[in-house]
Amino acid sequence: MNKTDKIEYEFQKAIFQNPINASLYNDYAVFLSKYRKDYCAALKNFSRAIKFDPQNKIYKSNFNKTIRLQENKINFRHNIFMIFLISVMSWIGINGYTNIMNLFSLFVIAQLVLSYKQSISKKLYSFQFLSN
Repeated sequence: MNKTDKIEYEFQKAIFQNPINASLYNDYAVFLSKYRKDYCAALKNFSRAIKFDPQNKIYKSNFNKTIRLQENKINFRHNIFMIFLISVMSWIGINGYTNIMNLFSLFVIAQLVLSYKQSISKKLYSFQFLSN
């Protein structure tokens, strides 16, 4: 068990012993966001902190920062995939593989990726709106 695992275990133990402590949820969420890069779990814990202390601006600010980090992570993955897709499409065009089915299937994949990104973004924004 490494140091971060021990810290996470201590947070979970403390939250189990005191399940209505907003500060614990916030601190645990900061830990999850900063060291584990687990933004979904961090957002859930920030939401719990806000639930127990709805007037706390620090908790809301941390929540919003984590949403932006999650969006950046999604955007980065999306951009990498789109670069890959454009490269494949260019390779197909350069090598004369202009089969319409190849281009059509790549177009469908690109549309699926874009719709996935949009649905995740909508979910993040609705999550943000509900908790603020």
